[in-house]
Amino acid sequence: MSDDSINSSRGAAKGKAGARRQSRHVLLRSAAPVIGALMTLNVASAQSQSTAAQTAAGGSVQLPTIDVIGEGMSSSLQTLGTTLPKPKMTHTPTQSISVVERGQIEQTSPTSLLDVLATVPGVSVARAGGIGGQVYLRGFTTNSFRVPMYVDGDRFRGRNTLQLSYFSPEEIERVEVIRGPGSVVYGSEALSGLINVVTRTPKGDPNGPFRFTGGGWSAGYGTAAKSFDTYEWAQGAGHGFDVLGGVSGRWGGDYQTPDGAARNSDYRSLGGSLKLGYTPTLGQRLEFSFRKYTETDGRAGGVGGTPGYPYLQVRQSPNEVTMARLAYKGEFDSGLFREVQASTYVNYFNTTVETINNTVANRTVTSSNHVVGPLIYGGRLQGVMPFQGAFGELKTTVGTDTFREERPGSEQWSRTEVRNASGVVTSVTNSANAKSGPDTTQSNIGAFILNEWTPVSPLTVSFGGRYDWFNTTSELSPISAVMLPAFIGRDNVTNSAPTGSFGIVYRVLPMVDVLANVATSFRQPTNSEMYSSSSTTVPNPALEPEKGVTYEAGFNFHTANGNVKITGYNSRYENFLQTVSVTYQGASGYTQTQNVAEAEVKGVEIEGRWQVTPRYNVFGSAAHTYGTNLTSGKPLPYIAPFRGRVGIQYVAVDSAYSVMGVIDWATQKSRIDTAQEYETAGYAVPKIYATLHLGKLVSPKLGDTKLILGLENIFDTAYRDASTFSNRSYAQSMTNPLLEVGRNFTMKLQHTF
Repeated sequence: MSDDSINSSRGAAKGKAGARRQSRHVLLRSAAPVIGALMTLNVASAQSQSTAAQTAAGGSVQLPTIDVIGEGMSSSLQTLGTTLPKPKMTHTPTQSISVVERGQIEQTSPTSLLDVLATVPGVSVARAGGIGGQVYLRGFTTNSFRVPMYVDGDRFRGRNTLQLSYFSPEEIERVEVIRGPGSVVYGSEALSGLINVVTRTPKGDPNGPFRFTGGGWSAGYGTAAKSFDTYEWAQGAGHGFDVLGGVSGRWGGDYQTPDGAARNSDYRSLGGSLKLGYTPTLGQRLEFSFRKYTETDGRAGGVGGTPGYPYLQVRQSPNEVTMARLAYKGEFDSGLFREVQASTYVNYFNTTVETINNTVANRTVTSSNHVVGPLIYGGRLQGVMPFQGAFGELKTTVGTDTFREERPGSEQWSRTEVRNASGVVTSVTNSANAKSGPDTTQSNIGAFILNEWTPVSPLTVSFGGRYDWFNTTSELSPISAVMLPAFIGRDNVTNSAPTGSFGIVYRVLPMVDVLANVATSFRQPTNSEMYSSSSTTVPNPALEPEKGVTYEAGFNFHTANGNVKITGYNSRYENFLQTVSVTYQGASGYTQTQNVAEAEVKGVEIEGRWQVTPRYNVFGSAAHTYGTNLTSGKPLPYIAPFRGRVGIQYVAVDSAYSVMGVIDWATQKSRIDTAQEYETAGYAVPKIYATLHLGKLVSPKLGDTKLILGLENIFDTAYRDASTFSNRSYAQSMTNPLLEVGRNFTMKLQHTF
């Protein structure tokens, strides 16, 4: 994980080298074996030269890391010459970015995308079940729509928490997390950052006859939930095409906590994907991808599940998504645009939420809510224009993106049983299956421009702007008579707003970069927040857009063997949107999104890594977050105050095995609004992982076969993540807020051929 370095000469270098690209491609292919040998012999020298070149160009030096399970690398290259991964998403040079690569994902055998994101500095995870939950980034959560999710660079909306469980870690190539406002390039939802999931891409040379280029399988087991997962995949390339297909499955029971089983946390899922690429000429690529995923799982606690069993039992059965995407990327040697990217996509969701609600004394409501859709389609187009002249170098990225979400009203049936004080049923009311909410839509069109100007080599200035137009609509039927007056006049809402950013990166010393940035933000409430209702949520058509401004500053200290970055930020918001507990029709247990006037979130993030020796690698991160509702003077809820991760990794000389120890920690959360949540205690949870390369340790006949072992929560510590959702209407319990997984032994056998 690292911040992307600033390469101020990239655009100009690409233009100068363009005319030689085709001939160089041929030479490199014929000289590959020789180049590989030279890299192995001279990697230390190459690293030194690379450091000098980046320093001269005004870019941050990338820190070497150890990745024993990276594909296609010799051990000497892994331990001496690899650099930390760089994000591929377009972003301002001043934004803090972390990347979790395929090799890092494999090291810990995670069960879900949530487990992958929990390793990112500044990110906290609030679990809702075995594979579901939400992510908090700089105090905000995916559930509040301020941390949008992207898949292969395209917006992935339609669910605000359930989308995190749609991905098996085995099918992910990398995860990119951009911290700080991303509204200029990625739209109004990216107030505190965004998550981009990059799915695996076919590997192999499409030139020549078509041939099978590889594949593999994996099977894993975890003791805490008696979980099992499997993934099988194959790929091929030739005749200009490349293809990759895979199937994944995951199964798990109720996971064990130190206080017993977390009831209703079981899951089962099955998914498959196909990715087909076509390369007509060098530098041009078309790609079509299709993906289908279905799961059944329960919410033991957390958002939508608190206070948990036996008061509230919520299950998604099933929870499905169907995705299709067509994308193009081209690089050009001449012309105004040297790089063009375009994509169009369509996603369809289908979920049935089954609920047994005992949150009101002497009453049980059993319901089934069929969330139809939404159907979402959209696209993105952007181009990069490099310029070089007397005033330095300039790279300009311009683009537009759009989406439309069509969300039909849910269908719901229910059965209500009322009991007297002795527990005898006195009445039963059945509600036939009927449409329970109106059809709603939201459309967005945005245009943006981002400039990166390097007037002199130590200085890079970025400035950009964006303009968004939103239209949100709702039908007026079926809406209850109680709610109808609130919808009239707010059933067709149009809003638009500009946003902008300005930042600088200045190399004060060869090893020290200073960064500063200011950015504005604008978030239009979603049609779901404004109009949708459920068994636990009340709509609010009167919501107004949320606006904010963020100031950010920090420095990056880097050497050939280490890197430390410290970033401080302050964000202030008007018309701040917050989910609050409300009483509806005389009953408690409901929530509603409301504008609560002004709010402030500020914090500090620290992350670093040190290559102590070629075999030992030490890393760590810490984040402190402080949020306040400025109108009421009360703390914002569900913010982990001070948390981090520290670890050390050892890799054997021949890369036959590696061992990594990690401690995740957090301090006590006592600064809370007692009407919103409970205090949570601090914790320090150690974990240890080992990767054994059986092809080296046992027999060469086993090839690339690895046994990946893990022991998590070694001391079986009972703890809750400080950002976990709780319901103050009920007593604190194992599920309110939800306890994390207890001691868990994991093992996975993985073979690649």
